[in-house]
Amino acid sequence: MPENTMSLKLIKCPGCGGPIDPPGNESSIKCPYCGSAVIIPENLRKTESKSASTSSSSNVMFGIDMNSMMGYSAQWSQVVQLAQEGKKEEAVQKYLSFSSISETDARRTVEGLSNSQVYDAGAYSANIANAYAPIVKSYTDTAKTITFWSFGFGCLITAIITIVTLLIVGGSLWAAFQSF
Repeated sequence: MPENTMSLKLIKCPGCGGPIDPPGNESSIKCPYCGSAVIIPENLRKTESKSASTSSSSNVMFGIDMNSMMGYSAQWSQVVQLAQEGKKEEAVQKYLSFSSISETDARRTVEGLSNSQVYDAGAYSANIANAYAPIVKSYTDTAKTITFWSFGFGCLITAIITIVTLLIVGGSLWAAFQSF
């Protein structure tokens, strides 16, 4: 009997530890749980489209029901949201309800999540560009000045060497013709 298989490659968010299914052909993604920017390794970027027809019975892989995995993702998202809203006890209870970790580890995780911050990189990118613009202009002006002076000194040194060479050659030729 042919077996339906599907490949599931998840990456772990470095900010909150939540599982993320990397999208196709993208180099980064925003974590749906904590909002951190996550870089997707080259070998995990999808090159082919997902198969459109998968039945719920074929969503079992390595003994893991993929439908329950998606439910886990939704619950994890709620834990992150509760922790960041300051509802730590509720977040711990929610986390314990769907995981098999100890209460101490759950509290430590929720505490870490509550201290994490979500950054919207898009909101800061314009400010960063504006902040670095004067520095870049300063470096550009410095590079132009150095290039100008380097070119000037290079031409001056070349001119001096040429004049000295002409004087030596001219003096040698004059001395040689004076001896005849």
